[in-house]
Order: sequence, then C-alpha cells, then structure tokens
Amino acid sequence: MTENILIAEDDANIAELVKIILEVKGYSITWAKDGQEAMDLAQEIVPDLILLDVMMPRLNGYEVLKLLKENDSLNHIPVIFLTVKGETDSKVVGLRMGGHDYITKPFDLDELIARVEAALRIKGEHDHLREANQRLSELSMTDPLTSLYNRRYLMERFHEEVERARRYKYPMACIMMDIDDFKNINDTYGHLQGDQILQKVAMIMKNSNRVVDIIARYGGEEFLLILPQTDLGGAVVVGERLGSLISESRFINDDPEQVVTISLGASAYTSEQTGTKEELLKEADDALLEAKRQGKNRLVTTPLQE
Repeated sequence: MTENILIAEDDANIAELVKIILEVKGYSITWAKDGQEAMDLAQEIVPDLILLDVMMPRLNGYEVLKLLKENDSLNHIPVIFLTVKGETDSKVVGLRMGGHDYITKPFDLDELIARVEAALRIKGEHDHLREANQRLSELSMTDPLTSLYNRRYLMERFHEEVERARRYKYPMACIMMDIDDFKNINDTYGHLQGDQILQKVAMIMKNSNRVVDIIARYGGEEFLLILPQTDLGGAVVVGERLGSLISESRFINDDPEQVVTISLGASAYTSEQTGTKEELLKEADDALLEAKRQGKNRLVTTPLQE
C-alpha cells in the first residue's frame, strides 16, 4: 500500500522539489498551500505523514499541529516540521507540541528521505500496536463463542443506560431470553451442535435489532437485551419478533423436525419511574421464570413496580 504524504508549504518551489523527490521514492504526495488547506486535506485524506512548514498564511504550522492533536482521527499522524527557523527554542516548541521531527531549510534531500522513512516506519509500528490493543479491548468485552458482549461489559453498559434514562426521562426496557430445553439439545445432538445453535441465535439477534440496542450473552444459553428509549410495548414487539425468527429457523440439518424455541421475560422503566439496573434485571428474570413455568416458548412481561 502506497503511503500518502501531505506537504503543507506555501513556497511552491520548495513544495515541488520535495514532491518530486518523494514521488520518485514511491510515495503519493498531496500539497497544501497554507495551514487551513492543510487541515482541510488532512481531514479528507488522513495522510500517513505530514511535512509541515511553520510560517504559513491563515494558520501557521503550530496552529495546524494543535488542531491535529485535538482531533481523535488525526492525532496519530506523525508531523515533521520544515522551516527556515533554526533557533533551538523554535524546535523545542514544535517537539513539545507533539511534532515527530524537525528539519531546517535548506535541508539535505538524503536526510529528508531518511527522516521520512524513519517517521513512517515508527508510524507503522504504532499502527500495529494500536490495532493489537484494539483487538485486545474487543476480546475483553466480547463472548468468544457468540461474539456478543460478555456479561462483565454488559453490566457496565447497563448501568450507563439506566443513568441516562433517568437523567433524560426516557423509557428503557430489557429482555432476558433463554433457549428452551438446551440441555436436552446438548445431550441429544452433542455440545458442538449446541455451540452452533448459540452462534446462530446470536447472529439472528444481532441482525434483527437496532444499532443502539445492547445484546449480550448473559451465561450458558441465556441472553440479555438492553433496549434504550423503548417502552414495554416496544420490548414485546422485539421479543415476539425474535421468538418468531428463531422458531422458524432451521438449526439442526440432520433433524429438520427439531424446532428451537426461546422463552423471554421483559421489563421496562417509564419516563416517570426511577430505579436501579438490579431492579430492572430482577423484573425481567422473574418474567422469564414465569414464562418457563407457563410452558416455555412464550414472552411474559413484568413491569417494574413503583
């Protein structure tokens, strides 16, 4: 993949010289004639490296760097200052602000290329580390079998959503869901088939719910859905749709007559109610137990009592 370098330089002769040298080395070059254009282009193309002059119209190099560092999608881009200022204090200012390197004009082209290559190499290592950290973060909050959120992360988000509902006076609901007779399925068809059923149920849930809904594997064959800005009626619609989608799906190819069903318990806050996530969760859990008691393959609601 060709790295894209943004040159922010108001001197056309210098910009053209640097552009030619770096293009020969195989880099893709974009030129900005002033600081404001540099910021606009940085947001548009998100370059791999910025060569930034200090003295420019509209925004100077320090102002551009400050804006870059304040932008979450741009603050990882390394910046090499290019300037006629050779004083130590000017270099210190740029480096303390987060500049990666500093080259004084007139510069040696071989030195420029070496510094560009070094900056891009370090960026590549940082990008790899950021991606690894992102993967670790995702692993820490997801269930490895279903790729849904795990219970620990769910409870953190649950608390946040309850507080948000209380603060802004909007309703929220939760659904506790359990696959019926799952032990019998494992005993009859094996745990590998049981795992595949859990994965397919999770996929159905993810594909049929809103982006804002929080879906987690609560434990074993139990799942929990947090539905922001949803009243009890809305939760019933969600739960019944899930029940229909799952019961109508084929899970066990060797036994097409085997139907997988779910039991659900739903509870909700109204905008006038207050309470804790523990209270809302207990309501949903009690409703789920009642659904099981009534014969399974159904949804029962138990609204949170004031």
